[in-house]
Amino acid sequence: MVNLPMSGNALIRDAAQRLGATSSTARLDAEVLLRYVLGLSRERLFLQWQQPVPHAAAARFDQLISRRLAGDPIAYLIGEREFMGLALVVNPGVLIPRPETEHMVEWALRWLVSRATATVADVGTGSGAIATALAVLLPNEWSGRVIASDLSSDALTIARTNLDRHDRRGRVAMVRGDLLTWCSGSLDLVVANLPYLRPDQVIGNPDLSAEPTLALVSGDDGLVAIRRLIADLPRLLTGNGAVALEIDPSQHSRVRDELVATLPTATLITLPDLAGHPRCVIAAFVPN
Repeated sequence: MVNLPMSGNALIRDAAQRLGATSSTARLDAEVLLRYVLGLSRERLFLQWQQPVPHAAAARFDQLISRRLAGDPIAYLIGEREFMGLALVVNPGVLIPRPETEHMVEWALRWLVSRATATVADVGTGSGAIATALAVLLPNEWSGRVIASDLSSDALTIARTNLDRHDRRGRVAMVRGDLLTWCSGSLDLVVANLPYLRPDQVIGNPDLSAEPTLALVSGDDGLVAIRRLIADLPRLLTGNGAVALEIDPSQHSRVRDELVATLPTATLITLPDLAGHPRCVIAAFVPN
């Protein structure tokens, strides 16, 4: 009996049924993975909706669906995640960029655009998402520099890949180091999406199990890295500078208190995430 190839529509329908118990976006997951396997845009996939999918491609698709069922994130399966409109390379060595972080980047862009030049540090750059977005989206006339730092050499390799792909102006330098201990000069802006979760927020959480613990957890209260970074700011931040920190909403008051104690003359700003929860705390001497 001949095993006839299934259409793309049928493959997605069956895969979505398999994924339904474990994913709230089962059909979208299946569609994204089939597009990846076939190398098609969403529009082209719909145009070929009823056409048979070759057996080899269907087998590859089935393997990816099995990995998705096992908990592998879509971004790791296809090796990319979109951030600020940029397709960024990701793998299990780096945190997957989240939409929440885009709010912090948008604020940083507004703050920097009125300054012809500035030195910016993206601390704990991971995939290089923040540094890459700043490099690409700042206007041509901006003549400052961005420094992307991370303790992980694997993360810096991924960040370099993304910068090579997108940073045509060569605006970003890379440094391997622990927080800001590598820096001996002055900084106008520090942006950081550091690990900020507690161990109990990660253990047993299927949405985070595939991502690197080093990029997620920071001590029993999730604030060890953030506290260390804040404590080092008086040494480095210029008199009209700013710092923007992504946080867990439950840490909002504690992080604000740390910033007030360390930078008492700065103005504090809180940015909410898409759900309206406090997600970024900013301390700026000259806020925009």
